[in-house]
Amino acid sequence: KTDAGLYTCDIGTDVAKSKVSVQEKPTEVAKQLEDKTSPAGQDISLSCELSKADVNIRWYKDGKAIRKSQKYDLQQEGTQATLIIRDSTVKDS
Repeated sequence: KTDAGLYTCDIGTDVAKSKVSVQEKPTEVAKQLEDKTSPAGQDISLSCELSKADVNIRWYKDGKAIRKSQKYDLQQEGTQATLIIRDSTVKDS
């Protein structure tokens, strides 16, 4: 994006101008989530890797948004996004 701007080619007797716009590539999931199986009572960690750092991440379970709580810990560091499900139960499937 820092390359965007007005560029000119000046030959003294004539000038050519070009306006350059640079669009950022959309963020993509670089590494998908993996299926997990765990005994009840254990914490479960789900992680995915993104193509860019510091992207706004939203986690969902069965279409409902997950928010940080005693049950769920949402972490993000660089391109790594992690959801930790605390003290898992069968209902977490």
